[in-house]
Amino acid sequence: SMLSPVIDSTLGQRCSSTIGYQFSEIVRSLSSVYFCGGDCVEDVTSHLMPHLSLHPSLRTCSSDTILRGISELATANTTYVSDTGKSYDFNTATKLNSLLVKALKNTGQLVAGESYDLDFDHQFIETEKYDAKMTYKKFTGYSPGVAVIGDLIVGIENRDGNANVRFHQQDTLERIFSNLEQNGIHVRR
Repeated sequence: SMLSPVIDSTLGQRCSSTIGYQFSEIVRSLSSVYFCGGDCVEDVTSHLMPHLSLHPSLRTCSSDTILRGISELATANTTYVSDTGKSYDFNTATKLNSLLVKALKNTGQLVAGESYDLDFDHQFIETEKYDAKMTYKKFTGYSPGVAVIGDLIVGIENRDGNANVRFHQQDTLERIFSNLEQNGIHVRR
């Protein structure tokens, strides 16, 4: 519950009435699935709703509402064109990356004004989704850039799996550094 104000202030108000669900309630409902041993979002409706509804202050939404809320948070890709004319899609997910750092601060895992060591690398993720591209590792997937402080993820940007890891890496790092600085987190090295 201490993250609810951070989630709603960062992602914005989802609905103006008290009947609809805010993003914080959607995140809590989704988290409940996995904290209660569920395997997929639909488990909240088919197995968990009767039990979670007994909680006096937790409003649990259906799997349809969770999936709709996640879709509302989707952002358009940014397309970069290489010198050779090839196009590569990046997804910066600015609001979600901002939420990531604010949540880590709110839970005391990162402290404003402190300096930290940051590590950045690309993680290849194999998938058969419709927009996945063939990677140089010879499978289809994505190649998100991931920034971590210790074992805490502080930034993620998805990119086409066929993009060279150095392609527009400076832009990705600048967005990650800027987000950290805006939240009072300093990168030592």
